[in-house]
Amino acid sequence: MAELRKVDRKRWRLRITERLEDFPRQHEALESAMAEFGEDFDVKRFKKAYESRADMEAYNRAQAVERALGRVQNYVAELAIDGSKIAGLKPIRGTNGEASNAFATLAKAGVIDNVLRGRLDRAQKARSAIEHNYVGVPAGTVHRAAELIRDCSQAFIGPYRDWIEEFL
Repeated sequence: MAELRKVDRKRWRLRITERLEDFPRQHEALESAMAEFGEDFDVKRFKKAYESRADMEAYNRAQAVERALGRVQNYVAELAIDGSKIAGLKPIRGTNGEASNAFATLAKAGVIDNVLRGRLDRAQKARSAIEHNYVGVPAGTVHRAAELIRDCSQAFIGPYRDWIEEFL
């Protein structure tokens, strides 16, 4: 692997630090947006709001879930990508995109297990589908993505934070 440039290391270090500091707030924003639809994030209440054309307050609450799940998943993907680079890990090349490659690289390095890697891949695919085809994505898909992203991002952040400390 090529020698890492000082400017790249500095950029990655800064972005990782910023994302780690802000992650709890963003995760809490996702949980708060989901809680607007009941303690158990009721799928029927979410679907009604998500599909509403008349109740803009309800629709905006559904949009808050979409925005928050995208932000949390983007953070996880950026952390995985930048972390694997700053650590100098040999990247695993696949066909599912840079984030998926970074999740596989971190799994191979033992930072996360393969079960979590698979869940993170599914979360990344769901986020991409929602962001790039939002109008055509059913409410149930967004609902499942929000739950998946909430859960697997929380499972990711602890082991990642412990591992990345030595590179910061």
